[in-house]
Amino acid sequence: MKVIPTVILLVISNTLWSQSITDALLLAQEDITGTSRYTGMAGAFGALGGDLSAIADNPAGAGVFNFSEWGISSTITNNKTSATYFSRTTPQELSQFQIDQFGIVLTLNNFQPESDWTKIAFAFNLKKTADFGSKINALGTNPNQNLGDYFTYYADGLATENIEVFENETVTGIYEYLGNNFGYGAQQAFLGYQAYLINPSNENDGSNTFYHSNISHGAVSHEFSSQYSGSHQKYNFAFSAVYQNKLYLGAALNTHQINFEQRSMLRERSNDPDSPIQSASFENILNTFGTGFSTQIGLIFQFPKSFRLGLSYHSPQWLTLEEEGQQALSSEGLFESGLITTIVDPNEVINTYPKYRLTIPAKTTLSIAYVFDKKGLLSFDYRWSDLSALAFTTDSQGDYLGQLNTSIKSSFVSQQGLRIGGEYRTGRIQIQGGYSTSTDPQKSIQDPIKVLTAGLNYDLGGSVFGISMARQTKSSTRPLYGEGLSSTLLTEQNRMQFFLTYRMKL
Repeated sequence: MKVIPTVILLVISNTLWSQSITDALLLAQEDITGTSRYTGMAGAFGALGGDLSAIADNPAGAGVFNFSEWGISSTITNNKTSATYFSRTTPQELSQFQIDQFGIVLTLNNFQPESDWTKIAFAFNLKKTADFGSKINALGTNPNQNLGDYFTYYADGLATENIEVFENETVTGIYEYLGNNFGYGAQQAFLGYQAYLINPSNENDGSNTFYHSNISHGAVSHEFSSQYSGSHQKYNFAFSAVYQNKLYLGAALNTHQINFEQRSMLRERSNDPDSPIQSASFENILNTFGTGFSTQIGLIFQFPKSFRLGLSYHSPQWLTLEEEGQQALSSEGLFESGLITTIVDPNEVINTYPKYRLTIPAKTTLSIAYVFDKKGLLSFDYRWSDLSALAFTTDSQGDYLGQLNTSIKSSFVSQQGLRIGGEYRTGRIQIQGGYSTSTDPQKSIQDPIKVLTAGLNYDLGGSVFGISMARQTKSSTRPLYGEGLSSTLLTEQNRMQFFLTYRMKL
C-alpha cells in the first residue's frame, strides 16, 4: 500500500474536516415554529408566557399558565427558492408535512395564604427550532473556473504515484486508504486524477507534485442542484416559580439534536469542442448529526395597569457533531479512440470525519407587552446575539479550523431581531397577527430576514384548536465549492408555512 511522505502530509492535513462557514451559519439560525398562537404572533411572547412554545424562549412563561395543559402542533411547509448564478436565475420548489412541536406543563398552586410564593410549574417542550428542508437548482455559464481547478487545488503538492492505482489495488481501496490516513483533500486529488480532470505537469515522473486542469479554460456551462433535509430539535425542560403573582422566575435545561443531510450534484460541460475533457458530473452526499446542550434563565414582571416586562438569557449552545460523506465523479473525455466515459465511484466507502464541536453564541431577549383586559394584547421582543463568536473546535484543531474561525470573525457580525405581535379576542375566537425582522449576520448581505404571520384560535371549552401562517423571505450567498471553484451563488428564499395546533387542559 502507498506511503505518503511527511512533507506531503503537511500539505493535505488541513483538509481532514469538511466544515465551512455555510455549515456554521445554517446550524445557528432559528425559525419561528411551534403552536399556532405563538407563530401567529411571530413568536413575540417573551413578556407574556402562557404558551408551550414560548417556554422555549423564556422559561418564566411556564408560571403564567393557570391550568396544566398539553399540546401538539404540525406544519405544512412550501419552500420556493430562486438561485442566481452569473446573472441567470433558476426557481425551485419543495413541500413537506411534519410534526414539529409537543409540550406539557404542570402547574401546582400554593394554598398556604401566608406564603408569598403562589405557584410553581414544571414544563417539557419539544420544538423544532430550525427546518433545513429546501431545494436549490442553479444554471449558468462560468467564465473563470471549472471542476479541473477544484481538483487541482487539492492535488498540488501531492506526488502523482500516491494517487495512482497499481496492480492488485482498487479505486475503492485507495480512496478509503487516503481518507483514513490523510483526509478529504487527498481523496479529492485522487478523484480528479482518476477521472482525468487533472494531469500532472510531468507525466513521466511519479514524484511530480504540480498539476493542471484537463478542461480548457474559458466559459463552461454549469448545472448545480442541491437538496437539504433534516432539522435542529430542542428538548426543553423548564421550571418556574411565581412570587406574589407579579414576579415570574424560570430556568431551563435544554438538549439539542441535529440531523442534517445535503445532496448535491454539479454537471459541467465545456464550450470548447477541443477541450480534452468535454463534460463531468460530481456528486456529493454529506450527513451531519450530533447532540448538545444549553441552559436558560428568565423572568417576567407584571406591572400595574397590565404592563409586563420580560428578560431572558439563553446560554451558548455547545454542540458535538459528526459528519459522514460519499462521493462519485464521472467524465467524458476526448481520447485517440474517441469520446470515452470514465466513472470513479467508490460507492462502498462512507467517509467518517473527525468529531468536532460547534459553539453557538449566547442570546439575550428583552420583551415588553400590554394586555387590554380580556380584549387583546400587544407584545414586542428584541433579540441580540454576537454570531461573529461562532467557533469550531476539536481535540486536535489544526490550522484549518483556526483559519475557519478567523474567517467567521471577519465575515459575521452580531444579529439583532425585532418581533411584534398582537391578539384580539371576541367570544371564543382569538385572532393573531405578527411581524419579525432580523439582520443577516453575514456582512455581505444587507437584506434583513423578514417574517409576516397571522393566526386564528378557537376555544372549544376544555381545549383549543388553532391555525396560523407564516411567510418568510431571506437572501444568502455561498460559494459553489469552498476551494478552487469558489464562484458565488445567490439564493432568495420564500417560505410559506401553515401551523395546526390542538391544546387541551389537564
